[in-house]
Amino acid sequence: MSKKFYLVLGILVIASLALAACAPETVTVVETVIVEKEGETIVETVVVEVEAEAPAMEEVPAGGECCDAYRIAIFEEPVSLNYWNYLGPGSSVWTQYVLAGQAPALFGLSDVRFDFIPSLAKAVPEAVDNGDGTWTITVEMVESTWSDGEALTADDVVFTHNACKDLKLTQNWPNQCSPNGVDVTAEAADEYTVVYTFAEAPSLGTWQAGIALAPILPEHFWAAGVAEAYAFIDGIVAPEVERPEDCEAEGADADACAAWATYDEAYTNARTTLYEADATDAPSAGGYTTDKWEAGAFVQRTANEGYYFKGAEIVEYEDGTWMLVMPDGTEMMLYGAAEGEETLRYTSGPYSPNIIFSIYGSQDAAFLALANGEVDYVINPLGLSRGLREQAERGEGITTYTNADYGMYYIAFNMNKFPMSDYAFRQAMDIVIDKEFVVNSVLGGVVFPMYSAMPPGNGFWYNPDVETPYVGMTREERVNLAVQVLTDAGWSWETAPAYNADTEDVDPGIGVKGPDGQEVPELTILGPGPAYDPLRATFNQWISEWARELGMPVQSELTGFNTILGPVFVEANYDMYILGWSLGNVAFPSYFYDFWHSSQCTADTGNYNTPCLKSDEYDALVEEFMSTGDLARAQELVYQMQVVLADERPYINLFYKQTHDLANERVVFPYTESLGGIEFQTGMQTDAQVMLSK
Repeated sequence: MSKKFYLVLGILVIASLALAACAPETVTVVETVIVEKEGETIVETVVVEVEAEAPAMEEVPAGGECCDAYRIAIFEEPVSLNYWNYLGPGSSVWTQYVLAGQAPALFGLSDVRFDFIPSLAKAVPEAVDNGDGTWTITVEMVESTWSDGEALTADDVVFTHNACKDLKLTQNWPNQCSPNGVDVTAEAADEYTVVYTFAEAPSLGTWQAGIALAPILPEHFWAAGVAEAYAFIDGIVAPEVERPEDCEAEGADADACAAWATYDEAYTNARTTLYEADATDAPSAGGYTTDKWEAGAFVQRTANEGYYFKGAEIVEYEDGTWMLVMPDGTEMMLYGAAEGEETLRYTSGPYSPNIIFSIYGSQDAAFLALANGEVDYVINPLGLSRGLREQAERGEGITTYTNADYGMYYIAFNMNKFPMSDYAFRQAMDIVIDKEFVVNSVLGGVVFPMYSAMPPGNGFWYNPDVETPYVGMTREERVNLAVQVLTDAGWSWETAPAYNADTEDVDPGIGVKGPDGQEVPELTILGPGPAYDPLRATFNQWISEWARELGMPVQSELTGFNTILGPVFVEANYDMYILGWSLGNVAFPSYFYDFWHSSQCTADTGNYNTPCLKSDEYDALVEEFMSTGDLARAQELVYQMQVVLADERPYINLFYKQTHDLANERVVFPYTESLGGIEFQTGMQTDAQVMLSK
C-alpha cells in the first residue's frame, strides 16, 4: 500500500514528457536560471532566439518493431476511477496505477533527479510581494487540450482549486488547495493565465510542494457533479460557538453539539456525493485515458493521441541541466548550461495503443503470469521474496531492475484508544518487536530494518543519527526491559511475563492492567494476508505473538487490502494496523505534515494522521518546515521531526525494501535507474516501448 503520496500519498505529477520532430533553424529557448541578488536566491526566466538543430529522432531498439499493447499485472482492484475519490477516501496505490497521469498539473518533478519543473506552465514564475501581507504568483499556461478535444484552460485550474477548498475535501486534497492551512485564492486572469494570491509569503511547502503540483480536473465534465455536491452546503455557515471537544462527555453543550453536527453532516454529504459521482468517460490530459474496468478481470487504458507532450524530448546533463524540446522546436532549459555528459535522453509517447491491467488475486499469481508470458510487467508495491523472484526470473526473457526504494512499512497505533494511547505501551511494543530477527532469520534478508520515518535512500532528508536503542538485544533483554518500562509507568500483572532460561522462551504475562487498573481489552492488528503480502503478514503474526508474551490480548487479523481502508482511513476505528506508504515527492517530504500534524487527525478531519498524534512539539516543527523557504533549515527540521517521531511512536517503522522490477525484455523503458524504481513511476506507462517482437 502506498500517499504514492502515498498509499498513495501520492501526488500524481506530469514528470515524464517527451518525441522530437524536425526543428526550424531558429528556435525559442526559455531558460530559467538561479542567481543570488542582495543575499536572496532569485529565479529568472530569459527568452531568446537561437540557431539550433533539432535533436535526432530516437531510434526503435534493434530486434523489434514498436509498439504492442502494454500488459501489466496488478494484485488488487482499484477502489474507484473517480479522481476526486482517489485523492480522498478511496486513496489506494492500485487506483493510482490505473489513473496515473490522468490529471495534469502546472508544474511537476523531473525524471531521476526530481527537480521542480514546469509542466503546463510556460516558465517558473516569481512570487510578488503585494505590500499588504499578501503575495501573488502568476502562471502562464501552454495551450493544450483534454483527451475529448476540449481546451484545458485556467478555468479548469480555478474550478478544481475552488472545489477542493469550498467542499473541504479530505485526505490528499488539503495539500492541493490550502497546504499547511494557508489561505490561497486562484483566479483566471484570462483563458491561459492563473493568478494565485497567498495570505502569507509562499514557502517550499505551500508552493513548490503544494499548490504548484495540484492536479487539474476538467470543469466541462465535472461541473454537474460538483454543483450537486455544493447544493448540500448552500447556506451552511460555521456555528458561532466553539466546537465542543467531546459531545459524549457529561455536561457537553447540547446546542453547540447539535449545531456542529448539522454543519459536519452537510459537508460530509457534499463530499460523499462528489466522491461517489460517476467517472465514466472522464477525459484525461495525460498519455492515457482510463476507459474500461471489468471488476475482477482487467482495467483498460487507451492512448491519448492529443497528449500535449507527445513528441517532446527530455535531456538531462551532468551539471544538473534539465531540458525539454517540443516538436515545434521550442526549448526550455533549467538548472544549468547543458555542460558535461548527458545523463538522460528520451522521447515521450504514448507508444502503446492500450495498457491492459490484468487483476490477479495474489502476488504469486501475478509473477507466474509474467514468467509464462501472459503479461509484460508486474507493478509491485510490495516486497518480493527471493524465492518468488528467482522463480519468475526463470521465465523466458525476464529482466530484473534493482533500485533503492522510497517507501516505508509500519505498524500504526490508534492513539485515541487505550492502551495505544499510553506512551509506555507503545514503547514496550517497540522494545519487543525484533525487526532484525524477522528480517534476517524469517524473511531471509529480502528487506531491511527501518528505524526512522525517512527511508535511507533519500539521502538529503534522512537523519542517520536517529537512535536505535534496542538493536542487538536478546529476547530475554527485550522482555525484561519492556516489563520494566511498563512497571515504571504503573502497569501491573497478576503474573508478570518472564524469560524462562530452562525453556529458552517467555512465560507470558497473566492479568495485565493499565496504570489506572483498567483491564486491556481484546486488541487486533489489521494487515494484509499472506497471499497479498507475505512480508507484512509475517510481521503481523510475530508482533501479535510478542505482544501476547507481555500479557496483551492481541490477535493478528489478516484480511484483504481494500477491506482495511474503511476502518483505518474512513471510520478511524481500529486498534493497530500494518500497512505501507510509497512516499511521493522526493524533493520535499510534505508527508511529515500530512501523516502526523494534529490538524490532519483522521478521526477529526478524515485526513491522513491515522494514529491521531497530537504533539505541540511536533506541530511546531512541521509548521515551520512547511512555511520555510530556506532549504537548509528545512533539512534541519526534518532531522528533528524524525527524532520526535521515533520517540512518540505513532508509527513503529518496520522495514523498507529495495525495489526489484521484473519485466519482459521486450519492454524498453526510457531509463531504469532511479529512486523507487520503475514501480515508483507507475510502470512508466506513457514512455515505455513494448516491442512487437524481441
